[in-house]
Amino acid sequence: MERLEICEAEPADAPDIAEIHLTARREAMPYLHRPHTDEETRDYFVRAVGDRTSAWWVARLEEKVVAYMLIAGESVDHLYVRPGWQRHGIGLSLLNKAKALSPHRLELWTFQRNNGARAFYEAQCFRAVAFTDGRNEENEPDVKYEWRRSR
Repeated sequence: MERLEICEAEPADAPDIAEIHLTARREAMPYLHRPHTDEETRDYFVRAVGDRTSAWWVARLEEKVVAYMLIAGESVDHLYVRPGWQRHGIGLSLLNKAKALSPHRLELWTFQRNNGARAFYEAQCFRAVAFTDGRNEENEPDVKYEWRRSR
């Protein structure tokens, strides 16, 4: 694989991040209710990635953004890998960056039906700590995961 670089996202990365988000959700979770149009999602990422108070990170292969995550303190709010680049260690590289930024504890949510994400997080020593019945904008039951550094 080409040299992978994990770095903070720049506002110019927002269109790539939005496309990864839209494509990954469409391909991995076709059952997911879409509360926003593609254009609304793109506009959100332009605003959000431009907000430098948030810690947006991207994975680049030869200058191409192939994955992204948002980490706020101990919370990973997004971690998406471009379809076609999944299962190449890129998500793991981002997750390891999150662990380096928050070395004692991390938490995140994923949809209960997202078996691929759940298997990935569980393989990285995350454990399920809470389940909901879908009180989110997608109306999809989700699960909260937590990772704690082992002593």
